[in-house]
Amino acid sequence: MSNEKSENTNVDEETFANLRDYLSTIAVIILFIIAAYMLLGGVLRLAIVEGISMEPLLHTGDVVLIKKEAPNQINVGDIVVYSSGTKYIIHRVIEIKQIDGKYCYVVKGDNNPMPDPGFPECHGLGIPYDAIVGVVQEVDGSPVKIPYVGGLSLMVKG
Repeated sequence: MSNEKSENTNVDEETFANLRDYLSTIAVIILFIIAAYMLLGGVLRLAIVEGISMEPLLHTGDVVLIKKEAPNQINVGDIVVYSSGTKYIIHRVIEIKQIDGKYCYVVKGDNNPMPDPGFPECHGLGIPYDAIVGVVQEVDGSPVKIPYVGGLSLMVKG
């Protein structure tokens, strides 16, 4: 019996140590993001991924860095965050159009079969620049993300 209790204690200690290491890593990453945000004058924002439309690249709970870019700096292949009513959507730009002198971006989730419905300002053919909140920042073609860290925020939000 005492041997069984000893094994459980070791497992608990190991689990605690793993959790402590994980939380320490998260804390360092969050501090890094805050420092980068402050150094860049607040030009970076954070967004939390919710849903499966960008899998396998982005998962629910991933936190990504976004930055507002000029309309002519957003390119096909960029991942953007845009506002649609009361929610934010993170999808990839698959085509860029200029309609009535305005930039309109056709976007689609990597895991979705069809592009997103367009806005009236773009005659139903894309998302207007005014709705774009920011572009997901990348390093060597991969989005800057912190996997699953935003999951707690999503759980609290309900």
